[in-house]
Amino acid sequence: MASRRSLDRSLRQRPRRRGLVTLAAMLIVGCGLGFAVVLSQAGDRTAVLAMGHPVAKGQVVERGDLVSRSVAGVPGAIGLDAIDDVAGKTAAVDLVAGQILTGDMVTAEAVPGPDHAVVGLSLEPSQVPSAGLDAGDVVAVLAVPAKGVDDPEAMEVPAVLAQSAQVYAVAGAPTEGGTVLVTLLVDRREANRVAAYATSNRVAVIETSQTDGGAAP
Repeated sequence: MASRRSLDRSLRQRPRRRGLVTLAAMLIVGCGLGFAVVLSQAGDRTAVLAMGHPVAKGQVVERGDLVSRSVAGVPGAIGLDAIDDVAGKTAAVDLVAGQILTGDMVTAEAVPGPDHAVVGLSLEPSQVPSAGLDAGDVVAVLAVPAKGVDDPEAMEVPAVLAQSAQVYAVAGAPTEGGTVLVTLLVDRREANRVAAYATSNRVAVIETSQTDGGAAP
């Protein structure tokens, strides 16, 4: 009787052991396939261009702004061998440090574009946002009365000289005191008026949302 019970127990355990063996074999095969995929992807890595420094939209990408990165699976990434072609082009979007470059992020179009002009402003700290401005920011340019002129209507409803201008370059900061030099990309139709008011120091700039449609190079 005891030997029969032992035989029955052995027969019941055999399928379970076979299942464990099968499961272990499947795990080994799965791990092997995963490792093979990892090795395959590692072998497909290529040297591409990435940003070593941030460059604002509309600014020129210099060779010193570019670095090499080894990546895999980045559609449209620009290869390292194209560095001479990329250097000197204009950023079509704001580029951040570490970003992998793709072809649509840079353009060969000149700055300013055919519908825009570059205008320089020399502003006092009170004429710019206290937080300062950066290249790529979108601003509105307002006309303000000349110093010593009491014009309540002009103060109440100041004329808008440029609705959506793009900051191209900035030198100085409001917190440092002194003059803040701001270079703007403005609509060509607004450029003359902005420049005329700027020569009389009768402008102020306010930062607006980029969704308002900033000037493009």
